This record gives sequence, C-alpha cells and structure tokens, in this order.
Amino acid sequence: MPALLLLLAACHGEHAEPSAERGPTRGVNGGASTAAATGTATTAPAPRSVTVKRADGAEALTVSETDDIVDITLSGTSGKQTLRGEERDSGKRKYHAANADVSYEVKPNDDGGFKLRTADGKLRWKVKITPEKIKISDNEENDHPFELKVHEGDRTKVVGPGEKELGNVRFDRAAASTKVEDAAGKVLYTAAGATPSGAYGVLLLEGIPEVERAILVAEILSRGR
Repeated sequence: MPALLLLLAACHGEHAEPSAERGPTRGVNGGASTAAATGTATTAPAPRSVTVKRADGAEALTVSETDDIVDITLSGTSGKQTLRGEERDSGKRKYHAANADVSYEVKPNDDGGFKLRTADGKLRWKVKITPEKIKISDNEENDHPFELKVHEGDRTKVVGPGEKELGNVRFDRAAASTKVEDAAGKVLYTAAGATPSGAYGVLLLEGIPEVERAILVAEILSRGR
C-alpha cells in the first residue's frame, strides 16, 4: 500500500503547475498585458491617473480615469476648472462641469480615433490615430491638421498646419518622466510616469481653446497613445 501511494503522488506531480508566480508581461506602450484563455495577449489601458506640471512646478492638468468615467482638473488662464466625462450607452462620452449641463461630447470612430463636438453636435475637432501619427483638425476631411508625429528615441514631434514646427515631447525611460518643449527647446511642461505618450503635445496647440485641449489630451491618453 505505501508503494501504491507513492506512485499515485508521483503521477499527480507530473501534471502540477509550477508553483512560482509569473510576473506580468509588458505591452508595446509599457502597460501590463494579460493572456486570455485563447493565449492572446491584450494591452492594459493607459495610466489611470497622470498629472502634468508647468516648468515652475505648478499643476497644469490632471487626468484620472475610472472605468468609463474621465475626470479632468485644469489650471489655466481662467483659473481652476473641473470636468467629468461619462460614457453613455451610445458609446459617446459626455463632458460637463460640476452641477452643469453637458458642454462637449466625444464620439469614437471605427478606426480608433474620435470626434470632439459641442453638446449640440457641432464638430470642434476630428482626431485620426495611426501608429505613426495623430492628426487633429477642425474639419471632416482632416485638411490642414495639427500633427503629433512619432519618431525614434521616444520623441514625438508636434507640428501645425503647413508643417510648422511647434515643439517636441521627449520621454526619458531612465527617469520615467516626460518633457514637453517648444520649438526653441524650452521645457514648458513635465509629467511623471513610466509610459510614454505623445498626447502631451496637444498642450502646445495654442490654436485650440484650453478646455478642448484638456479633453483631447484625456481622450488620447484613454486610448493608450
């Protein structure tokens, strides 16, 4: 009988899973990935919260995402403002200030981009997202866009209509931080975090109103870019 028990234990051990835990794999954007039952890896969302500071250390923008809700705190020329974006059954995200009516809505596109519109449906900005660049324009045809162009060395080049150079977003992997600089190389904003994102380049687009810039940053971050 003891010999039989030992034999059964040995057979059971051949099919046991290793006891050591495996750490998460990393996605292409630095996020953790999980494997589904099919074995297909999926990339986790962008960071759940990020704060952007001005060069003097003052807070400029904070974006937090919980489930389908995006909260934005903007400290700009009009003082401190807060916005909440809530996803509806239609798939659109509706943005409103505290105790106020909806002022903006974001409608996702099939290609991963989106449209930022006023509450009455008027187009403000159309965002087209590809692996190489992000185009932001005020028309359906994407004519004369602002562009965030991905370059080697963890750099995103920011250009305006007519290829006007506006600045760069530079990610420092060793320091786990991002710097946003103007065309002259002056650092205007910084952000801490281990995930690179060209979304911060939207802060250089002075042709876009501050609140709309903040929503564009939040929505691009939400898409892991």
